[in-house]
Amino acid sequence: MIDDERLKLRFGPYKTPRFSYGATVQCEVWGEVQIVGQSDGRLLWPLGRRKGTSSRASLIVYKGLAKAVSKEANQAICHWWGVCPTTVWKWRKALGVPTNNEGTTQLRSEYFQEDWAKEAQKKAVSKAKDPQRRAKIAAARRGKKRPPHVIEALRRANTGRKLGKAHRQKMSEAHKKRGTRPPWLNAPWTPEEDELLRTLPPKEVAKRTGRTMPAVLNRRHKLKLPDGRRRRAKT
Repeated sequence: MIDDERLKLRFGPYKTPRFSYGATVQCEVWGEVQIVGQSDGRLLWPLGRRKGTSSRASLIVYKGLAKAVSKEANQAICHWWGVCPTTVWKWRKALGVPTNNEGTTQLRSEYFQEDWAKEAQKKAVSKAKDPQRRAKIAAARRGKKRPPHVIEALRRANTGRKLGKAHRQKMSEAHKKRGTRPPWLNAPWTPEEDELLRTLPPKEVAKRTGRTMPAVLNRRHKLKLPDGRRRRAKT
């Protein structure tokens, strides 16, 4: 991107306001100030100082400059008004202007239309899909509970959301692969409960574990244990 595009003022034009030395005006950052001089930047601008002080005169943030601070990109203001990025940051903070205002957002968008940016995006996407990288991230997160604000954001995003058939099928396959238990099922059997199944009658196991008899009998069947029921003799 050439400088003419990178440093242009997108929401102008801006003109040096008419002023007279000694006049009192309202600065958006410092309040009432007295005009004591004029800057020597590409855009000439009045300099002010608060009355009764010997502080260094600075640009008066009013009229066109106040608008530029709210809308223009940082480097454009620095170039045309002859100030450093830190000064613009302080002005934005005093005026409550976000870092990514309209001018900055437009400039970044134009940056990412250039060839170098597109190439960088391709590399980033390729790296993000790298199996080793994804496996490493998954291993680092496995077993760690998500922060409350993340859980709340996911809840809001998915409440009332309708998923397509293909999406539901994909989720089902992923859960089956992980061995995830559906939320409507009872809690999985513990090794302690399985030991009770091996040593106690089904009714006693149901009483101690709080599970139903069909659940106890089904678990005994999976463990290849006799269910304790007598079968009728064949006639």
